[in-house]
Parts: sequence; structure tokens; C-alpha cells
Amino acid sequence: MCLYPKLLVVNPNSTVGMTLEIQENVARYFKLKKKQDILSNIIFYTGPSESPKQISGNETSLQSLNACLPELTNPKGKHYFNNFNGILIACFSDHPLVNALANQANRENSNTIVVGLLNTSISFCSLFQTKTFSVLTSNNEWMNILNESVEGKYLTNISRTLWKGTVPTNLDVLDLHNQNNYEAIVRIIKLKNLEELKSNFIILGCAGFSSIYPKLEQTFKNDSTVHFIEPVTLGIENLLYLYAGTL
Repeated sequence: MCLYPKLLVVNPNSTVGMTLEIQENVARYFKLKKKQDILSNIIFYTGPSESPKQISGNETSLQSLNACLPELTNPKGKHYFNNFNGILIACFSDHPLVNALANQANRENSNTIVVGLLNTSISFCSLFQTKTFSVLTSNNEWMNILNESVEGKYLTNISRTLWKGTVPTNLDVLDLHNQNNYEAIVRIIKLKNLEELKSNFIILGCAGFSSIYPKLEQTFKNDSTVHFIEPVTLGIENLLYLYAGTL
């Protein structure tokens, strides 16, 4: 009998390929942790065709909310939120779907836990009271959006002094996994996140980074001062911890 909770990982855009990359990264992570039994309890969801192919800012975030919420709140649907113990919204932003589902769970007196990538990642980094951290994101539009969200909602007095801001790669979400862009991403990390911002933790601020996370770890393996935070697996671990705390 499996003792793990039933989890739903929501990719709120309509790109199936991104969901598959997220799924592969999650499978690789839990196999390395010798916890592959949990994989049978993790379901992956891709937004319907009405969702944008990629989420590039506030407008497409709202578009994906309006497309996904009806499916996730339909009691007859296979992805009805109340059929799961925990839900991870796999978009690195203050995505409105997080609050919308959490509020729906509250109205229905549901115990389903809903978290996002942004809040779990910033909360995690804030636990380390001497480690600086920054975010690596996709296009330029996200830089101000993420900075405003982080600085307005998620920083403590101590973590505010450690927060170094958001660095854009100037790439669209769907281009992050393109291996032709990998060296350019590495150069940006070295120049901005490391040399300029002096970051100890670099949060990969888009689920589109999932497929290159292992390669980044390998590229920077000899630099003991920097660690990459992969928010999807961190978010799942957070759900497991929160669920255990409610038993």
C-alpha cells in the first residue's frame, strides 16, 4: 500500500511538450532519491487548447486561469482539485490559479493543499539567513513582474537583505530548453547572477528550465558557492511535507 499523497502538477499552458519535460525531470529526481514509488501518485495536467502556448506575463496568466479553472473545479472531471491531496501550479509567477484554487478549496471545506513555484522557492531561500539569492527567468517582461511580487509579498526583514533580484535571459519560455540557447544562458548566469549579483542560490524561475537543470548542475559543479533551485521538485517536496504535517 502506497503511503504517499495523491498530487496534481498543473502546467497551466497548453504546451504538452513542456509538461512532458517537467514530468521527466520529476521522475529523474525521485529515482535519484530512491523514492520512485511516489511517481505513481503524481498526475500531470496540461491546460486546454484555450490556454496560451506559453505564459509571458499578466495577460496570458489570466488567460490560462480562465481556461484551466473550470476543468480543475468540475466535480465530474478527472482533474477535479478535490480528488487530490495537494496541487502544484507549475508556473513561476504569482499565478492567479494558486489563489483561485485555494479559495475554492476553502469554500468547499476541502483539505487539498495548493502551492505555487514562486512562493515555495522564495520561502525556501529565506530559510538560509546568510545566502544571497536571485531568479533567472525567461523574457524581459517577467523581470519587473517577479521583482514586484517577491518584494511586495514574500520577503522577510532578513531575506530582503539577501534578495538580489531577477535576471532575464531574453528568451521566450518555449526557447529555454533549446540546446542552441544553452551557452547563452550560461553566459548570462556567469555575468549577471554570479559576477554582478553575487548569488549563492539561483532560482530557475520558469518551469521551462526543467530540461536543462541537470546540465546546469554539471556545468557549475566545480563552483561550490552556487546552487541551483529547481522549483518544481522543490514544490512537490513542499507538498509532501505539508501533507505529512496534516496527518
